[in-house]
Amino acid sequence: MPNSVWIISPGSSVDFDVSALGINAEPKKVTAYDLSDIGRYLIHPGPIEVENQLRGCECDLKPAGFGRARQFGRRIFARLGFSGRKADPAKSTFLVRSAVKSPSLKDAQLAGHIEQLRGLLQPFDPLFQEIASLDLNRVVEIRGLCEDEAGQRTVLNLKGTIAAKKQYVLDHLLKPVRMTLTSAHIADGLFEMRGWNSALFDEHRRHRLLHFQVDGKFFACLLNDRGGMAFWINDIRHLHRMLLLQQAIDSSFQLGDIFDRCLTGNVRPLRLMFNSNPDIGYTPDRIPPVYQDIFNTLKLDPEMRRNVIGALNDRQLGVSLSCVTQEGSADPCPVTSISVLHDVRALEPLRSGAPQVVAAIDRCATTSEAGKYYLLEDIQGRRDDR
Repeated sequence: MPNSVWIISPGSSVDFDVSALGINAEPKKVTAYDLSDIGRYLIHPGPIEVENQLRGCECDLKPAGFGRARQFGRRIFARLGFSGRKADPAKSTFLVRSAVKSPSLKDAQLAGHIEQLRGLLQPFDPLFQEIASLDLNRVVEIRGLCEDEAGQRTVLNLKGTIAAKKQYVLDHLLKPVRMTLTSAHIADGLFEMRGWNSALFDEHRRHRLLHFQVDGKFFACLLNDRGGMAFWINDIRHLHRMLLLQQAIDSSFQLGDIFDRCLTGNVRPLRLMFNSNPDIGYTPDRIPPVYQDIFNTLKLDPEMRRNVIGALNDRQLGVSLSCVTQEGSADPCPVTSISVLHDVRALEPLRSGAPQVVAAIDRCATTSEAGKYYLLEDIQGRRDDR
């Protein structure tokens, strides 16, 4: 059964007047792609909102006692012209210890009752009491510390006075809080997926993306419904990642199935990652399935086998999606599905010595603007796996 999830269409050459985009030059070629709602979400440069659990706070404190005297001495020496390390405020972190997550309750009334009991007992919690007893005269700054379902920690910058920030932490400790991120792309090759609303996904909706080259410089932009520019894509690697993600979904039943389950609401996506150095090690005792078939068909001497296996450890690309089962599941532990793609260029040194191997891989590889890749294998793991 084909996946209902798609990211980007194959590219096609089109005639388009780029002067409408403010480009006063004739491009060599304009290539058009169609992006899905998911693809548009991933490359959109605008902010997204996610929900994390507030697990504690970090405070910057003024020095006390001897610390104040030492800081005063540093100021005196600085006025006399002596340089030294600038004193930072002392930091104090108050964080709820990670606990084993219990499964969500399907009985809403029982869940509400337990939550009410937690609220009544919270003032007796040692961490709550520590934060409540903070001397505001010593506090310079308070920042919230949050965690998502995968245990990833983020800092929540709070607004208002120090007293207001302290009260916010007390009022929302161990409760969900909304956070605004600058975009879905949160680090190199890493995308936050929790801001995507799968209920709004329409597999028939298409967003036109244009890619062209002028005077040796590449441009890419997304068009709006009227054919005007919606936004520029400043990093061409975003386009390449969408093409590789589409290839991974097409090649991997596992990854495609996970995305399909995200649409149906069975699982909730957390983060999507493109890792150019996944460091998946292959040895004669651990050969990916595609090469097991090739080795069973072709008669290669042991040395050539070793050379082929060695090439598999270069130019890998891991496309991974971490997700968690939705509420009501007895297994809330995050699961990560990884599709390991391999760049055919890693096999070039083998083209003369093992042409049949390279030819077999060429037949199953897919070529796009991102390069020529094929699927090595699928891997799935849980956060608590050892």
